[in-house]
Amino acid sequence: MKKVLVLIVVGTMLAAPAFAVIRNSKHDLSASSAATVKAGSGDETCVYCHTPHGGAVGILAPLWNRSIPGGGFVVGDLYNSATLDQTNSNPTTVLAAVNNSDAPLCFSCHDGGTLENGLTNPSNADGQPSGGTLAAGVTGFMDLDASGEGLTNDHPIGMNYVAVQAADTAGFRVSSATAIGVLPLYTNSAVPFTSAMWCSTCHDVHDNANQPFLNMTNVGSALCTTCHIK
Repeated sequence: MKKVLVLIVVGTMLAAPAFAVIRNSKHDLSASSAATVKAGSGDETCVYCHTPHGGAVGILAPLWNRSIPGGGFVVGDLYNSATLDQTNSNPTTVLAAVNNSDAPLCFSCHDGGTLENGLTNPSNADGQPSGGTLAAGVTGFMDLDASGEGLTNDHPIGMNYVAVQAADTAGFRVSSATAIGVLPLYTNSAVPFTSAMWCSTCHDVHDNANQPFLNMTNVGSALCTTCHIK
């Protein structure tokens, strides 16, 4: 019994800081949230992304509770520019990696569509989120790309940063570590980095201290210059 109580206390201590920074942020879709887009009913904060039971399998997020947009991204959904290195960051090259990254998770909300009835395992107490306030104003507000679902006018993702940096040493800073699966730090910041550039490289969905949900401050373009030499 004592062990159970200890685990409960520890779990509460670990969960409290994350809950505190999500509560009333734009990622808090509960009915009592201070956010503009939120549920008309249902007052759990975590359930709109996570579930303790019956989470989606094969997803790059713990106990994921949302439907993933079908079909995935296609080449035309991704940012493309003559400035991209054709080997390391061309949309055709990175497409498979993007579809297996955290981007589809983000687009389960940020696809410009409705947020209603998207939970894999609704709360037993509240059921599926519902109410006009959840769907109202979502189109455009949630969409990352005004032309439709996609990232055509947003920062490119999916490229191997180490390879990109090696191809342009004058333009990009060297990462302090390169091992795949590790979370090394760039030499001048605390921005996480695995083997590639993802949404979560710049954004922390659980902490909006640096708006909009940035991993670090962008005052003076500090986040940008973590990678880019300017």
